[in-house]
Amino acid sequence: MKRCFKALCLLSLAFLASCKKDDDTSIAPPRDYTEQYATEKVEIEEYLHTHYIVSVDENFTVEIDSITADNPQTSIWDQTEYPLQTKLVTLNDVEYTLYYLVLNEGGNEMPTRYDRVKVAYRGWRMDDYQFDYSPYPDQFLFLPVMIEGWQEIIPLFKTGFYNDTPGDPNPASFTDFGAGVMFLPSDFGYYDSSQVGIPSYSPLVFSFKLYDMQQDDSDNDGIPTYLEVGPDSIDVYDYDSDGDGTPNFQDADDDGDGISTRIEITIPGTDDELYDFENIPVCEDSGEPIYLDPTCFPEQ
Repeated sequence: MKRCFKALCLLSLAFLASCKKDDDTSIAPPRDYTEQYATEKVEIEEYLHTHYIVSVDENFTVEIDSITADNPQTSIWDQTEYPLQTKLVTLNDVEYTLYYLVLNEGGNEMPTRYDRVKVAYRGWRMDDYQFDYSPYPDQFLFLPVMIEGWQEIIPLFKTGFYNDTPGDPNPASFTDFGAGVMFLPSDFGYYDSSQVGIPSYSPLVFSFKLYDMQQDDSDNDGIPTYLEVGPDSIDVYDYDSDGDGTPNFQDADDDGDGISTRIEITIPGTDDELYDFENIPVCEDSGEPIYLDPTCFPEQ
């Protein structure tokens, strides 16, 4: 089950641009993914050939503008100061090339696609219409409920360092944070769903700054969300080991035996010291970790 948390999306229009595409529904059948991407790939590459980086300031704020006959410039595609990067991703049986720029890699932690991130961003369409702007984020966003493009690109960057010097009159700030620009086909945005300022089938551009992250443990069971995906799953919503209808990352009792996962992975003889994930004991008969086998839990 993949869905956007409605509460998150309704907090502010600033978050609307990043919630998952299936937050909205369309009436008409969606277009063929392969055919649509063929059209959008041309549109995105045309944008990269006809726009240039005007400037990147010391805070990694980027300005991008169009190239005109009266203003010849080196395109995003051809410039070398911030070489255009690519990531190949298969989605809906189509192999996509995602283009992005690294303005600064960042110097601290690298989130996974299942963590919470504090990100400043600006979003605009291929016609340069800005549909969203969030320069001063005050809360963390849960990546699994964000659009697919964010889940693919944001984890390629690292967070920054928080600086708050006692007695310094200047406000606290982040330094050496990850910053970049992503150019997304609509399948990594909203595809056939329209949003405020975003028609259906719109490729999107986001500039962003990755300030901070929190490793998510949504059910507080002691196992980080990014580890609750199962052996063959690609999305935390798809892994429900006990079949009770609640995915493991939201289920405090992953094997449904009435004993919480947190208790099962607590080291015997300690109050609340948990096994490292890779050291969680396995059951002799099943070979499953003790928190995933309802018939196996050692006496404490």
